[in-house]
Amino acid sequence: MKKIIILLILVSFFSCQKKEVKIPTLPNKGFEEVIYNHSEIWMFFNVKGKDTLVEINKKNTIATTHWIYNIDRRLPLKTFITSLKKIKFKHANSVHSKKGMHDYFSYSDTISKKLSFIKFDSISFITDSLLSKYEIKKNPEKYINFNNINLTFNKNSIFLNDAKINKEKFKKILLEFIDFSSENKMTLLHLNFSDDLLYQDFLNYLTLVNNLKLPEIKVDYKMFVFNKNKVPNCNCN
Repeated sequence: MKKIIILLILVSFFSCQKKEVKIPTLPNKGFEEVIYNHSEIWMFFNVKGKDTLVEINKKNTIATTHWIYNIDRRLPLKTFITSLKKIKFKHANSVHSKKGMHDYFSYSDTISKKLSFIKFDSISFITDSLLSKYEIKKNPEKYINFNNINLTFNKNSIFLNDAKINKEKFKKILLEFIDFSSENKMTLLHLNFSDDLLYQDFLNYLTLVNNLKLPEIKVDYKMFVFNKNKVPNCNCN
């Protein structure tokens, strides 16, 4: 297993120059076993004038391997989400793709002091400036048997359905609300992320939700990444 100094700053070579990717550091457990037979994708943080940009190195990817995505924690989702979707699609649908190969986000687990991973090949990122509540209204028969909860993660706030909640008490409030509202139904969590959310925060929320790991709670595979200026009645403050 790699040493902790490598966990905090992963280094690669890009365009003949030495660049670094500062991966997220999170106090949340993920998959921590060594992933053999893998390729790595690097998404670097770059600033041009007043704009934050992403630089991507995926030249050494092999379709028949697992893919590990090393994404700089300072990047907003809007800088790389479209590219991420395209790369992920290519991995799954290339003529050389192989069954059983997965996509993983990498981060440093500050508790175990290990490099950790989140498998996300089953996630579908919806980037049409929609929110999950519209998806539920559009397809009521699909969700009628669930206790549906919409979670909206903005840069400075979290909304549980239409109620703004305390970020520091997110997990406690969520579990209490599920206990109150479930009525013996399976709870289905629908996740919405503002596209100005930093990757560090996005991965923190995703790991928090994934680590609930209760049999009566599921997370919908559709996750919505939205532009707050394009969504009507958006909880974005």
